Amino acid sequence: MRTSGTALVFVGLLVGIVGAHDWGWGSCPVIPAKAKLNVDKFIGLWYVIELFDSSSTCQTLNYTRMSETQLSVTKSRQFYILDSLSIDHANTYKGKLDIPNEDNAGKMRVKWPLNIAGKADYTIFDTDYDTYAVIYECQEVSTLAYRQSAAILSRSPTLDSAIVDRVKNQLKGAGISISHFDKIDHSVCTQPSDSSMKIDIDDNTFKDIVDSAGSGIKSVASTVANGATNLADTVVDFTRRFGASTDGSSASATLQEEKYADVEIIS
Repeated sequence: MRTSGTALVFVGLLVGIVGAHDWGWGSCPVIPAKAKLNVDKFIGLWYVIELFDSSSTCQTLNYTRMSETQLSVTKSRQFYILDSLSIDHANTYKGKLDIPNEDNAGKMRVKWPLNIAGKADYTIFDTDYDTYAVIYECQEVSTLAYRQSAAILSRSPTLDSAIVDRVKNQLKGAGISISHFDKIDHSVCTQPSDSSMKIDIDDNTFKDIVDSAGSGIKSVASTVANGATNLADTVVDFTRRFGASTDGSSASATLQEEKYADVEIIS
């Protein structure tokens, strides 16, 4: 029986990765940003070498300047479930970064397309501009908890292990656990121009989905909002921690909106 491309994409969305974030209790940790960050030297293409709780492959981040106080960030990656099926594919997810204080430009705020909770803290923790960078992202999803992620970046698909170890120790010294890092494989990657399947997410994605379908599609839109991550597992994990209920299906679990209206599972 032939499996449709749409079905495979949906499987990829649900099973691909677990969210690239880790839970924490209380408020987001406050960590320092790179002092006097030179934004123009920082922007450009970075390869993700290690990332919190991720099983995606070939992940990159490409930063471009939109204005003096705003950047665009495009996250590109492949999903292991589609890789395992030998399907050439590419996913892009575009967000916006605000720079509230140019004197401390490393302290940014990120808005991913479908994150209804709004912006998250986005810190350029360290970089030498030419070799490596470290970023830290955090958003409080309730008054009790937050989700955080960190990534070690490189200008090339590989990075010297001594640099990786050093920046991990720096993160640990700033109070960030380094036990959640997973390595990102860049050994076999499909160029977007060569991809037979493109999964692109930007500011118009949610509007297009809602305009073309009824309210039942919102659970799919929520999955897409998380940058094509495993929303169901994330929500089930969240509900177990905070006592919310699900609708009984692990593939479409949803939070009780009335009880947790201020909660957003970030991408």
